[in-house]
Amino acid sequence: MGKAEKVAAIAAAVVVVVIICSFLPTAWDDIMPEVEVTLANDGLYPIWYMCQLTDKTSSLYELQPNSTYRFKFPHLAFPMRWCYLYINPRSHGFFWAYTVRSRCTKCFWSINKHPSLYRGDKGRWERQKLFMPADFNLTLYSIIDPETEEKGERPK
Repeated sequence: MGKAEKVAAIAAAVVVVVIICSFLPTAWDDIMPEVEVTLANDGLYPIWYMCQLTDKTSSLYELQPNSTYRFKFPHLAFPMRWCYLYINPRSHGFFWAYTVRSRCTKCFWSINKHPSLYRGDKGRWERQKLFMPADFNLTLYSIIDPETEEKGERPK
């Protein structure tokens, strides 16, 4: 095979790759759809939150009443995403914002005294319990003063 034939073969391969790639986004979206998770503060007071593998992972962020936080990710294999909520001194912890069992691609969470996921497939809200790992230390992530928390006051 001469030099011109090699160049022609490479050019043909590039054209084939470009054509195949032009069809992949549609096929990819069908195979691995994008999941969108929305947290909505439907309470009367601000809440604090952080969510795994988002821009809100390393610290607590304030979510004002009647506002939302939304994040998206591709549904690869068996994705799981947790969020941490600090609603008040008696109600705080982690919950699974998304698991395959959630059966949603647009997961909407209403947060008041606890988080509830709207299950479109069942047409109802399902309350989610918050859990705390034994080794979790809130003071590493938060603006919450342990003395204020002991008195039952809202964080500043």
